[in-house]
Amino acid sequence: MTYAVEAASGSQPGTTLIVTSGQAHPSNWVGVETEPIRPAHVAASIREARDQGWDPTRGGSPFRLDRSAGFIAQP
Repeated sequence: MTYAVEAASGSQPGTTLIVTSGQAHPSNWVGVETEPIRPAHVAASIREARDQGWDPTRGGSPFRLDRSAGFIAQP
């Protein structure tokens, strides 16, 4: 599943963080068991993206973070 994170405050737009998780989307049609994306997952993704150079206050193209390593969708 992929989700986006944007700054909720500030007067100027910033860069969106696009996270590809290791979770299937809840509406998947192949019957893969899903687990919700929790606030702790989002916070960990934000920390990892910041460590990799994402600056939410800087404009530009979306910053992509792939956290799907090891994810294999199986019915």
